[in-house]
Amino acid sequence: MGSSAVLIAVAYGLVTLAAFGIAFALAFSTLGRRRPVDEQRLAHRERMWLYIVMAILLVLLFATIWFTPYGQGGTKGDLVVDVNSRQFAWDVKPNTVPAHRRVEFRLTSEDVSHGFGIYDSRQHFVAQAQVVPGKTQKLVHTFDRPGHYQILCLEFCGFGHAAMRGEFTVTP
Repeated sequence: MGSSAVLIAVAYGLVTLAAFGIAFALAFSTLGRRRPVDEQRLAHRERMWLYIVMAILLVLLFATIWFTPYGQGGTKGDLVVDVNSRQFAWDVKPNTVPAHRRVEFRLTSEDVSHGFGIYDSRQHFVAQAQVVPGKTQKLVHTFDRPGHYQILCLEFCGFGHAAMRGEFTVTP
């Protein structure tokens, strides 16, 4: 697990613990006291909880959005790899790319939607993109480790979906 993933997990864990602690304290602070329901006060509390939850979600969004790999566009120095998909195969040209260089995958589909998923030799997820017929989707990634990488379809595309695999090699 990378350091950014650990940071995100810790942030989510702390927020979850704080939320449970507050909810626990509020739930048990009212035990034993039965009073008539004040509807205006209850509505006010519900609005406050809504605002608190929205604030927590916004804080988590802004704390973690910088770690998302999306939105990276290609540059002129990138190696371009054309990937054409069809039921039930991936056509990857060229099928060898160098490590530590930005690679721009240009993804197309001849027939139906496919999910382009890259996995390393340890079966760890690396990157993914949706491939839609009639459009060219771009995925930019820099591979840090040489080795054999597998391409799996991540969206059900027909009866041969499970056998839709491709591969390419990252050289040192």
